[in-house]
Amino acid sequence: MSFFKSLFAKKQPVPTRTLSHASELQIKDIFTFGDSFALPQAMRKMQLQVTDINTLEFKHSHYAQIIAQGSGSQLVYLSFPDNPQKMIKYSLLLTRSEVEALFDMDDFSEIFEQPGHARLTPITKNHPYADMVAEEYIQQDFMTTGYFHRQDYRNSTPPQFNEDSHGQEFEYYSLQGDQEKRFIDIFIFENGDTDVYLSFLRPANEIAELWAKDE
Repeated sequence: MSFFKSLFAKKQPVPTRTLSHASELQIKDIFTFGDSFALPQAMRKMQLQVTDINTLEFKHSHYAQIIAQGSGSQLVYLSFPDNPQKMIKYSLLLTRSEVEALFDMDDFSEIFEQPGHARLTPITKNHPYADMVAEEYIQQDFMTTGYFHRQDYRNSTPPQFNEDSHGQEFEYYSLQGDQEKRFIDIFIFENGDTDVYLSFLRPANEIAELWAKDE
């Protein structure tokens, strides 16, 4: 009798994955930014899908970098470094021409000169990302070593900092502005590739909606 009961019993529905915070996003999940005027036009009211999840590892910490794309070619980066307010770091990768439009390049080059005490003032406010730009930036990091992993280590520990199996090594430079809420993040990799991000810390509720992609 128990065999027939189990055979004809109703199949229980598979629990649906739900999202309560952007830090839980997985590849193919979708999210939408709100309409806050604190967001640049490249993010405001945009719907994006997660395309990749990487890990940034430093000597005493590591955190996820979520990459997402909307209907255009613009990529948006979310990362989750430790900060007292538990805010998300929202970033856009700048092209060389965008860096040159925002900053005097002689001043910008001082970021890479010892002792690493550069101060940087934008040369224009007429820029598509103006809402992310600080009045002035003061350098914080100089030649800080880290590793970039093309893997998601949110629920595990990446290879140890000094092991041969580490990710792609980089030198990290950073500048902060506007009460430590706006940043320039620079990564110089072993092969010479250089990524310059314009970043700012904003609350998680700048993301209005989250959708988990069904398997």
